[in-house]
Amino acid sequence: MWDVFAISTYFTVSLLFWYSGLIPDFATIRDRAKTKLRKLLYGVASFGWTGTAKNWQRHEALSLVLAGLSTPLVLSVHTIVSFDFATSVIPGWHTTIFPPYFVAGAIFSGFAMVQTLLVMVRKILHLEDYITIGHIEAMNKVIVLTGSIVGTAYLTELFMSWYSAVLYEKAAFQWRILGPYWWSYWAMMTCNVVSPQLFWFKKLRRNVVFTFVMSIVVNIGMWFERFVIIVTSLYRDYLPSSWTYYSPTWPEMGFYIGTFGLFFTCFFLFSKYFPVIAVAEIKFVVKTSGEAQKKRMLAIDEQSTEEFVHQQEHAHH
Repeated sequence: MWDVFAISTYFTVSLLFWYSGLIPDFATIRDRAKTKLRKLLYGVASFGWTGTAKNWQRHEALSLVLAGLSTPLVLSVHTIVSFDFATSVIPGWHTTIFPPYFVAGAIFSGFAMVQTLLVMVRKILHLEDYITIGHIEAMNKVIVLTGSIVGTAYLTELFMSWYSAVLYEKAAFQWRILGPYWWSYWAMMTCNVVSPQLFWFKKLRRNVVFTFVMSIVVNIGMWFERFVIIVTSLYRDYLPSSWTYYSPTWPEMGFYIGTFGLFFTCFFLFSKYFPVIAVAEIKFVVKTSGEAQKKRMLAIDEQSTEEFVHQQEHAHH
C-alpha cells in the first residue's frame, strides 16, 4: 500500500516537472514547424504558450513549487521503499540504515544512468558546446560522494550484524559474503564502492570515455545491490531443508530484457520528437557563449591589439 502511494505520487510530480519544462520548447518548435500537422500537434502540446512576461512568471512559479515538492519526495519515496524491507524481521533486511542508504543509492544510480545517456546523446547529437566537460565533471563529483555514502552504509550493515550479536543476523551476512553467492556481493562492493573512488583524479573525472565506462559499471553494481538484498537474504532460511540456489527462469530474463526495450523505445522517441536539452534555458546562456558574441569579442580583442600596437609605435617614435 505504501508503494502504491509513494511511487504514483513520485511519478506524477516527476512527469509534471518534466513536461512543464518542455512547454516553452514546444512553443518554439510550433512556431518553426513546416507542416500543418506538426504545427497543430506541437500547438496542442504547448498549451497556447505565447512567451509573454505573464507566461514566464507563471512558468517559473510552477517550476519552483514542483522543485520544492520533488526534493522531499526523493527522500520520502526511497525511504518508504526501503521500509518494505526494514520493517520485516528477515535477517539481512531488518536494519535501520536502510532509509538513508536507499536515498543515497537512488541518487548514485540516478546520476550514473543520466551520465550514460548524457554522454551518448552529447556525442550523437553533437551537443559538446552545451553539455560541457564541466557538467560531466560536476556529475562525477556527485557520483563519488554518493558512492562513498553507499559504501559507508554497506560497512554499517556489517558492523551492526556483528555488534548486535544476533546469531541469525551474523549468519545472513556470512552467507552473503562467503556463501555460494559470494560473487554477487563482491561484484556489488567493487562496482559501487571501489570503482567510483577513481573519480578523485581530475584527469579521469574529465575523461568522457572513462566516465561512460564507469557509469555503466555503477549501473551494473546497483543491479547487483538489488540482487544481493533480495536473493542472498532469502536463499538461506531458518530451516536447512528450504535452502536453495536461485537461478532466473526464461520468463524472468525476458521481462528484464523487455524493460530495456521499453525504456530505450521511449527514450529514442523522446530524443527524436522533443528537444533533449531545454532550449528556453539555453537562451540565457547564448548571450555569453553564442557564436555572434564570440565573434564580437574576437573583434574587440583584435581592435584593442591594433590600438596597443599603435600606441607602442607612437611611444617608440
